[in-house]
Amino acid sequence: MKRLFLFIACLTLLSGCTFKSGDELLKPPKPSATYESLQKQISNITSRGAIAVSPQAGENRNTVQLMDLNLDGEDEAVAFFCEAKNPDKFHIYVFQRENEEYISVGSVSATAAQITSVSYPTLSPDGQKGILISWKLSGDDSTSAMTVCAFSNEKLITLLETTYQSFITSDLDNNGTDDLILFTKDETNRRIAQLYVKEDNKLTLKGEAILSPETQNIVSLKKGLLRGYQSAIFVESKLELSSGLMTDIFVYDDEGFRNITLESEDGMKHSTYRPVSVPSSDVNNDQVTEVPLALLMPLTPSTQNQSSSQSSSDAAYMLDWYAFSSGDAPVRVCTTYQNVSENWQFMISDAWRGNVTVVKSTDENETKTTFLELNSNGQSTELLTIHRLTGDMRNYYASQDLMVELARTTTEIYTVSIPENAANSLLKLSYEQIKERFSIISQSWNN
Repeated sequence: MKRLFLFIACLTLLSGCTFKSGDELLKPPKPSATYESLQKQISNITSRGAIAVSPQAGENRNTVQLMDLNLDGEDEAVAFFCEAKNPDKFHIYVFQRENEEYISVGSVSATAAQITSVSYPTLSPDGQKGILISWKLSGDDSTSAMTVCAFSNEKLITLLETTYQSFITSDLDNNGTDDLILFTKDETNRRIAQLYVKEDNKLTLKGEAILSPETQNIVSLKKGLLRGYQSAIFVESKLELSSGLMTDIFVYDDEGFRNITLESEDGMKHSTYRPVSVPSSDVNNDQVTEVPLALLMPLTPSTQNQSSSQSSSDAAYMLDWYAFSSGDAPVRVCTTYQNVSENWQFMISDAWRGNVTVVKSTDENETKTTFLELNSNGQSTELLTIHRLTGDMRNYYASQDLMVELARTTTEIYTVSIPENAANSLLKLSYEQIKERFSIISQSWNN
């Protein structure tokens, strides 16, 4: 045993190791010199009467954000403050890392109600980033302000200061840099889109285009692709006193910046309005964004007997989905039935299109959507019923005879049942065909 202790002691001495006491092991790790340098810069600002704040929306909400703006392999630090005595005075400081210290390279100041959001668009083909700051203005809910900065030659420079109502960044001309598309009103109160492109040390206005005159309120801005995989911006808007949507599509190419839904070969406007609140999307997973147009489904015989006109509460719609391109007429690529309230869709074949309608019914923990074939003799044939099951007993009901599961979420189960007489219809579908056509949908809108 003595030889064992002697052997361990020799190993300890040879390795230069020392055993720490319990108190030393409990000490927190010492922060790096780089962290201490940044903390010192922040403390200097707060000691002069500033309060650290954070952006209120968007993905970047920290009071101090690290981002490699100039691609030198070291993160710059962006810090946000307001004045304690004047809380509507905001200051954003940028610090560059040099060895183990952070050095201030500039700041941006504004008078506003809050910092709405901060993002870092790509401003050069090699990937260097800028800082885009959105400000909420006091007393004006419809108009916001924006400041766009770039970090160049170890200095912070301002590229643009302006006001807007909505905005999105996207590389519309596919040159490797983000373009800025602002939505606002002109002097005649028309709703317009403005395209800004980075040139030298500023963002230059390259073009303006109007939105459809019927639009009242933009609810969604989204990047997408046209036929031919041309980049575009899809703008979804509400109309006055309407629950539907209208889509405007903006492109930037050799013919300039324009809204292609307001032009065509015959000079006619492509109407994109539909009376259902379904946004554009890549509905068939071909990477192209399609725009839905509503097709009124026929009435059931019982409804036809009740009324000669279809009320809005009785109305059911299929959606024809169109792929747009610059200069060509839109092309219909598929048709769906979209159950907006239950968040699912069903692909409709050309054979079903115009020959099938739906009837809905609701119980406490179950809603049913039944697809009916309308026959020439004035009768209808039930083809299938899609069930949405909720509540504690949903698993039990989903396991009943004739029920086949289509999908499930944490709170609901979707099943389908096929009646026996559906086998006599030329429009009948198998369970496998139904599964292929059914899908859960999710709306991801950029407001």
